[in-house]
Amino acid sequence: MLKTRLNSPGKPYSFRTQNSMGKMGEIILDNWLQKNYKILDVSEVRKYQDIGIDRIVMRHDSTTVNVEYKFDIASSRTGNLFFETVSIDRNNLPGWGWQSQADYWIFLLPDMEVLVVKPGMLRNLIWQSRENIVDKEVQNSSYKTLGIPIPLSEVRKIASYSKYIGTKFNYSAVRVR
Repeated sequence: MLKTRLNSPGKPYSFRTQNSMGKMGEIILDNWLQKNYKILDVSEVRKYQDIGIDRIVMRHDSTTVNVEYKFDIASSRTGNLFFETVSIDRNNLPGWGWQSQADYWIFLLPDMEVLVVKPGMLRNLIWQSRENIVDKEVQNSSYKTLGIPIPLSEVRKIASYSKYIGTKFNYSAVRVR
């Protein structure tokens, strides 16, 4: 399932809002990828959820890669991507940044920029910068998520691929039920 990050400073996340935004991001990325690849959605399959894989993408040479989608809406406000280190603080549950076994992370930003990043590259960037980085807490309804804000400019430097795929994301098109 695509992870999204959209909240105002000091306000807890709403799972329903996050889920709706995530679904929109999944549709956008699926439509973009399906122009060139075959895609298998495994986001609802437990064994893939547990290892942070949303899609299996088949290349033209019939090889496959596992990808995890990320839709970081707050990046338009902060200028950073959020690298999740602890998913649920009270359980000390590792975040996707350390847990994911995907071959690639595909980040969708609100301006419809796509960044494709190898997890090892982003993790290496975190370790290289660790002394200068401060973990950020994000309040959810009954727990906190911890993570590291990474400047988009630094992520673009290590991205395997970057492309603008359309016009800016329309928040009003998302319905929360």
